[in-house]
Amino acid sequence: MKGVLINFEGVDGSGKRTQSRLLKDALLQRGFKVAVFSYPDYGSEYGKRIKAFLEREVELSAEEQFLLFLLDIVKDQGRVRGLLQDGWVVILDRYFLSTLAYQSASGFDYEAAKEVVKLLNLTTPSLVFYLEVPVETAYRRKGEQNRTNDRANDRFESNTEFLEKIEGVYERLFNDLPLSLVRLNGAEEPHKVAEKVLFAVEALVKTTT
Repeated sequence: MKGVLINFEGVDGSGKRTQSRLLKDALLQRGFKVAVFSYPDYGSEYGKRIKAFLEREVELSAEEQFLLFLLDIVKDQGRVRGLLQDGWVVILDRYFLSTLAYQSASGFDYEAAKEVVKLLNLTTPSLVFYLEVPVETAYRRKGEQNRTNDRANDRFESNTEFLEKIEGVYERLFNDLPLSLVRLNGAEEPHKVAEKVLFAVEALVKTTT
């Protein structure tokens, strides 16, 4: 089997982390080799700087944000390509679409951002799952999650108007980029969403064997 690259996208609180975990568990039970990459990667040097920005410890320009978030992704491209060549299913909890959406919404030039990503020749996702959820629901979910973990909402999670702006950029990206896109209702029960995700991934895998 050829490796496949699965990308979960959506605003904060849409359920990406949950669906990444559920898909990983389901595929492992079926005997697949699975790896998950989550961005930002707070264990990396880029991710630590991003975390400081999100927690309002430092300020970054839109250009600095864009480059940091993108470098955090680029650092793993060699590993991702190697895993795909070895037949793994690689799951991405956020990818370059998130960087394009969030940093364009933060003020970085949209067309310039697309051009930079194109020049980097990042591995194209085999399938993108976009979890659609009302901004109010996403905001509530993230707040509940953060309270459980005893942390405050970060600067991106605290602004519903900004989340709506991000959604608009996502829609623009979906119109502009050639993607294998599956839209899912992220407000549904997680197990119902997971069933649809697994069905689509298994169908994709069959075409690669």
